[in-house]
Amino acid sequence: MWKYRNADEVPEAEFLDARKGEGRRSVPVERWYAVKAAPGAQRCPSIKTGQDRKGESIVERNLRNEGFEAFMPSYRIEVRHHRQGHWIERRFPIFVGYLFVNIGPHDYRAVEAVDGVSKILRYSKRYADRPMPFEFAQETVDRLRYVAWEQEQNFLVARARRQREEEIEQERRNRGKPASSRRIRRAQFTDVGGGLSSSLSSASSKAFITETLKTLSNMATGLDKS
Repeated sequence: MWKYRNADEVPEAEFLDARKGEGRRSVPVERWYAVKAAPGAQRCPSIKTGQDRKGESIVERNLRNEGFEAFMPSYRIEVRHHRQGHWIERRFPIFVGYLFVNIGPHDYRAVEAVDGVSKILRYSKRYADRPMPFEFAQETVDRLRYVAWEQEQNFLVARARRQREEEIEQERRNRGKPASSRRIRRAQFTDVGGGLSSSLSSASSKAFITETLKTLSNMATGLDKS
């Protein structure tokens, strides 16, 4: 039952307490930590071009199966099968030996128990005489996501150019003409797939990757020595 005759009688402290949290978005906070992967755990399956498969690494799949969100910055390349001649897509990690996982403070041990995970990287700050996991800023992960997207666009542009070159060569053979050494200019594919840029992999992205890898390596080295 309402104990006040009107709103003017409600004490300010009580009013503020009742309205606590209003207007806030219930968006979960992302807390990203670096994980050192076990040897071979970042290996991704080769996929025949055109196949609809995830291409996840072993450690990504295992983390996902345990309910954890993993992010392994990566890039793809195409190679031709040495016997059958078809094209195969292969995926590789940008940071060999490392990936990132979005977890809460109570999930450290659960993550390190996942097959394919060696350990969560920690740094010198300690709590109760134990080194604490190093939390990466959301801005860092967002920038890495952009770099991974950038690499993916490079791959799609190169694949589209290669496929078109093969179509042209097949058309020439069908008309009885000899194979041509002419290659399609990269600029012809700047609008493939909704405006994919041909000027990616900027110097700033490369510098950012180098600096992040240095941070990961330094933390891993310090952890191995402790």
